[in-house]
Amino acid sequence: MPQLHDRASASQESVFSRMSRLAAQHGAVNLGQGFPPGAPPPFLLRAAQDALGRSDQYTPPAGLGSLRDALGADLGVDGADITVTCGATEALNVLALSLYGPGDEVLMLEPVFDVYMPQARLAGAAPVTVPMRLDPQAGWTFDLNALAAAVTPRTRALLLNSPFNPTGTVFTPDELAGIVALARRHDLWIVSDEVYDELYFGERPVSLRTLAPERTFTVGSAGKRLEATGWRVGWIAAPPGLSAGLGGVRQVTSFCAPAPLQAAVAAALPVARDSGFYDDLRAGYAARLALLAGGLRDLGATVFEPRGTYFLTALHPDWTAQTLVEAAGVAVIPGEAFYARHAAPHGLLRVAFCKSADDIHLALERLQRYGRGQS
Repeated sequence: MPQLHDRASASQESVFSRMSRLAAQHGAVNLGQGFPPGAPPPFLLRAAQDALGRSDQYTPPAGLGSLRDALGADLGVDGADITVTCGATEALNVLALSLYGPGDEVLMLEPVFDVYMPQARLAGAAPVTVPMRLDPQAGWTFDLNALAAAVTPRTRALLLNSPFNPTGTVFTPDELAGIVALARRHDLWIVSDEVYDELYFGERPVSLRTLAPERTFTVGSAGKRLEATGWRVGWIAAPPGLSAGLGGVRQVTSFCAPAPLQAAVAAALPVARDSGFYDDLRAGYAARLALLAGGLRDLGATVFEPRGTYFLTALHPDWTAQTLVEAAGVAVIPGEAFYARHAAPHGLLRVAFCKSADDIHLALERLQRYGRGQS
C-alpha cells in the first residue's frame, strides 16, 4: 500500500487549532487562538451582501482589480504591484515558493510564528532562526549583530514580522534601517509580514517597504484589520515589476480568493480608513490589554506588554498551557510552540486580548480560583 510522503506524515495539528479544540472540549475561555469574538464591522457585512450576486465567479489569480486598486491606494503603492491571496498564510507560502528553494537559507527571528519554518522547508530551503532575548525589565530585545552573524553565502532572504507575533515587538526606525543595510549588503530579499499593521499602541510602525522598496515584499491581511479572520483575504505588495511572477505561482495554489469577499474588502477599505475605524479598534484593544495585563500581574505573572498585535506574553513559573485549559478553564498558547532551535523561557505563555471584556474578566476569575486551589 502506498504511504503518504514524509512531508505529510510529519505534519501535525497546529498548536492554535489544538488549544481551540481543547478549549471547546473543556468549556474553557479561549485566550489562545487569535480571533475576535463577534461579527465584523457592519460596513464590511453590508459590502459583502452587496457583492453577492455581482462578484461570484473566478477573479484573475492576482486578484480583483478593484481590490488591488483599493489596496494600492491604502498602502501607497501601485495596485499593479498587489497580489491578492487566500489569507496571509497563502501569501507567505506563495513568497516561499517564489523566492527561495533547495540550497537556500531563510533567516527569521525566534520565537517564530509556526508557519514560517515549514513553508521554507516545503520550498526546499533551510530556515535559520536567531533568538530574541527576554529580559524581565527590558522585555523583548533584538540583536542586529546576531542576525548579521547568521548570514551565510546561502542566505536568500530575511523573513520578519512587525508588529511581531508573539512578542508584540514593533521594530524601531533605527533597527529597521540596520535590517535594510544588512539586506542590501548581502543582496537579500526581505519578506515583511505586516498583518498587524493597524494594530499598534503608540507611534505607527514603519513599513519596511518604505525603506527598501526594491527588495521588500509586504504581506497583509483583511482578517486582522477588519476582524474577519475566516474570510481569508490577504495580499502581497511586491517590488515594482515582480507581481506577474507571483501571480504565476499563485494560480496553482488556490487560483483566487473568494470573489465576493474580495469585492467586499475593496469597498470596505476606504470606509475603514475614512471613518476612523482603525482608531476605534486600537482604542478598544488598548482597554482590553490594560484589563488583561493588570489582572495577570495581580495573579503573580510577569507581563510584557506589546507595542503591537493583539497578544501579550507573560511568564508565570507555576502555569502551563495544558494545565490551565484542563484545570482552570482558560486556554492560552505555550511559549515553546514558538521555539524550534532554542529553549523557550520557562513559564512563557502567549495570551490573546482580541476577546470581549466579559471573556477576559471570566478568564481572570477562573485563574484566580485556580490559584487559590493551588495555594
